[in-house]
Amino acid sequence: MENILNENYITFKDLEKIIYKKICESGQNMTKEFLEGYDELLMKERDRSAYRNKGKKTTTLKTVYGEVTYSRRIYEVTRENGKKEFVFLLDEQLKIPGVGLISQNMAEHMVSMITESSYREVARAISETTGQTISAMGVWNVIQSLGEKVCEDEKELVTAHKAGHVRGKTETPVLFEETDGVYVKLQREEQEAAEIKVGLAYDGWKDQGRERFALDNKVVVAGFARSKEFQEFREAAIAEKYNTDEIEIRLMNADGSEWIKNICDTDTVFQLDPFHRNKAVKENIPYPKAVREVMQMLNAKDIEGMFDYLKMYKDSLSDDKEIEKAERLITYFMNNREGLLSYKEKGIVLPEHPRGLVYRNMGTMENHIWSTIARRMKHNHTSWSIKGGNHLAKILAKKCSGRLDEVTQKLKCRGFEPAKAEQIKEKVMSAASAPKKDGKGYRYPMAGHLRKLDNCSGITRRTLLGIIGV
Repeated sequence: MENILNENYITFKDLEKIIYKKICESGQNMTKEFLEGYDELLMKERDRSAYRNKGKKTTTLKTVYGEVTYSRRIYEVTRENGKKEFVFLLDEQLKIPGVGLISQNMAEHMVSMITESSYREVARAISETTGQTISAMGVWNVIQSLGEKVCEDEKELVTAHKAGHVRGKTETPVLFEETDGVYVKLQREEQEAAEIKVGLAYDGWKDQGRERFALDNKVVVAGFARSKEFQEFREAAIAEKYNTDEIEIRLMNADGSEWIKNICDTDTVFQLDPFHRNKAVKENIPYPKAVREVMQMLNAKDIEGMFDYLKMYKDSLSDDKEIEKAERLITYFMNNREGLLSYKEKGIVLPEHPRGLVYRNMGTMENHIWSTIARRMKHNHTSWSIKGGNHLAKILAKKCSGRLDEVTQKLKCRGFEPAKAEQIKEKVMSAASAPKKDGKGYRYPMAGHLRKLDNCSGITRRTLLGIIGV
């Protein structure tokens, strides 16, 4: 305090920064003392015959209050299959992740921010508002690592779904589906832009009062993918949420692209998205009166009359460009003839939802394209690599589904592959650090939270907190 007051001039802003820095330093020291003290406790209480102490290794963990450098012991263990591995008991017990040595809290902070801001902006915000300093490339590396894990989880889900092992708990008689794509600019690729496919599924609308409704049980998927690959994951994601055996009617709302119609099941009722249908009319007919005529016939469900009118309209034109546009509209409507009317206009009666959800007109995909992908990835002069863009798109889809926390939940603790054992032995450990004798003792649990250790009387939270003097 005396040092602060002895400054020639100080503002509250300066005072805030100084105190914040001191608090972060205190947190770093407390964390270091706790981790090293807890590591010592685990070393003493481990099963010595199963876990051979091979010395210490220093590492640095990036937390929300700064970098914590600490040492913990590494152990050699022989698994049931006979393979030797090297593990950090401390990391496994406290579930310390190995994604760029970033703590899970820090990773969650980055994931939440990256869905709204650029890598550079996220790096600056973290550096200004936490005790951590990180570069834009550091943020990028973390997000790519997490995105890769999301992709791995998706592949595992697809495999399980193909094997018939995926069945969701949510039951619904009707499933609403919407699919579309959005093109984003690529960087240093052979093509200038590529399409991110986006799929949305829900079982109805919740009435929130005052004419406000919200989609219920949303499932959102996204990414650069071929049609078949996208369809496989889309179906797997739906099956993970819903019990598809109980679905009586599936409705698909889309823009009529060929790849979208190809992924629809034969029993799925297709309807052309109203936004794209109306947009096609306005873009290809430059005369307001003709536009009104076409729209009135669509609203009156007079499909045959509309096609007759469009043919007469095309024959009355003399300008080649206008004729080309009229032919384009006619072809578009002919290719999507069965979807020109909505499911309600077709007279399809939907079974009552057991939870009282409301059935409304479909057509929310355009809004979801914007909120899920376009707002973050299409504007502000951004460009993407296929891999990096795919990772971010999948994280954005997780957020839109209300499952953003899953991106960091499955972080794995740091460990070493058996193939690297010899290299570790040479560079990190020494044979002299191995214990002189083996004995019986606590057999370490391979996963768990901070809790009273089994078969180890007297070791409680109070004991552990006492390690750092709390």
